[in-house]
Amino acid sequence: MHLSRRALLAGFASLGLTPFVAPAAASPQQSPSPGSTSRTFRIGVPARALTTDPAVTNDIETHRLGRQVYQNLIGVDEETGETIPELAIDWSFSNDGLELVLELDEDVTFHDGTELTAEVVVSNFERWGSVDELLGDEQLRQVGRLPYSVVFGGYASEDSCLLESVEATDEYTVTLTLTDPVQSLISSLTHPAFAISSPASWAAFDEALDNGLPHVPLAGTGPYRWGDTSGSTLALESVNNGNDVAVIPVPNLHERLYGLTTEQLDVFDAVSPAILRELVQSGYQVLQRDPLAVLYLGINQSHPALQDLHVRQAVAHALFRTDMVDTLHLEGSYVAHQFNPPSLLERSDGVTTYNASLSRARNLLDAAGYDGEPIEFWYPTGAERVYMTQPQKLFSYLSGRLAAAGFNIVAKPGSWHNGDYMSQVMGGSADRGLHLFGRNVYVRDPFYLLAELFEQSSAEFSWNNPTVAEALAQARVEDDADARTALLTQVEEAISLDIPAVPLTFPITALASGHDVEFYPISPVLDEQYANVRLLD
Repeated sequence: MHLSRRALLAGFASLGLTPFVAPAAASPQQSPSPGSTSRTFRIGVPARALTTDPAVTNDIETHRLGRQVYQNLIGVDEETGETIPELAIDWSFSNDGLELVLELDEDVTFHDGTELTAEVVVSNFERWGSVDELLGDEQLRQVGRLPYSVVFGGYASEDSCLLESVEATDEYTVTLTLTDPVQSLISSLTHPAFAISSPASWAAFDEALDNGLPHVPLAGTGPYRWGDTSGSTLALESVNNGNDVAVIPVPNLHERLYGLTTEQLDVFDAVSPAILRELVQSGYQVLQRDPLAVLYLGINQSHPALQDLHVRQAVAHALFRTDMVDTLHLEGSYVAHQFNPPSLLERSDGVTTYNASLSRARNLLDAAGYDGEPIEFWYPTGAERVYMTQPQKLFSYLSGRLAAAGFNIVAKPGSWHNGDYMSQVMGGSADRGLHLFGRNVYVRDPFYLLAELFEQSSAEFSWNNPTVAEALAQARVEDDADARTALLTQVEEAISLDIPAVPLTFPITALASGHDVEFYPISPVLDEQYANVRLLD
């Protein structure tokens, strides 16, 4: 049954909520794009994508949508997670690993009519490599370290960059030349930030960067093109007469549930235990992803009190993470003692663990001479993340444990709107002491997450460890699997000792689907192709 507009408004009012879907989008009979014969598929997400270019941000929602519009040179098999051909139909390395030759599909056209050629791919690599110049210093600090720098060791202008050149050796052949062989390069190129877009569509986007990350559409080769990106709901138009898509940001968990029950949404992401029973009892399907994400408590060592290792150890001992996981996360989530989930890197006995103990935390604070200095604890509001549902409840739980140990915690909620929270955390502040954040894993390589967070000093943690940086630089090029694993294990051990952040949990993330959804392609790396969604007639 579909509720009338009046009944819909009354229902939201009774919950103290406001409608999140415009009247035109509220009905499943919304008009599709020209040429489409299907209705619109409506997905509720916890936050609006920050931009339309996945290469200039670490935003999950941008990457989620980028996978629909663009394609990579290398793809991921949705069932096995293995690398598969996408825009590159074949590839080979030289014997010394210093050259990668990519053979392109010869029959691909971008949504704007541009043909895929080797020169187009070269232009994309040049754009990724110069994204530091494209964004400028301030914006670059606010988005964090981007994938090109993580994979190749630096941006193209930096001496640390291992990618020496990218050349079009014929019309459909691209050759990458490296100064050292980059391990796991093929799997790294599956990251959504390495999506290929048409150079002819860049000018308007780049010009708009002066006012922040824009939502100017770029042209891709995927099953969808960008529709209307001017409002809060982002539209995707099918290029193959499939279902058009409305991607609707719904920050509040209970609004997402209400959207599903009133048939305003077909699916929604970021399910929490708070509504799990109601979903199951109502017959909705809850689709769980394998734990390939990490939620952590960041520690800013530019804060005077947190420069003391004893204080950081006290933070770790005070948190009672097992209770947090049991009460605030879906079943199957578990406490994290390192940053990589065990499916990527098995935890060694050398990783320091911090068992919950208020008495131990208090003793450490006494040893440090901590005298109640205020410590700001930042957490996001106005949105949730796939790996962080109900951040207010997470903050309340963790701050309560810290206060019980003797910390003077000052709540500092920060709006996620337009990425404000992320840019403020990444941009740095000496007043910030602690903050909630996390990462979803896109590249099934334990190196990637560690290098992104800890290889370079950042304003997020204000932490610099030359030994960790050197180990990660070695791991980037180490071709012996056992030696590489040993290096990454050493990094996890060093992080656990020095505590630039406390890993909290490897959360099970989940999506809820309505009764009209026959199939949804769930993926732990969020490579969930909307073109493969099947809706019942």
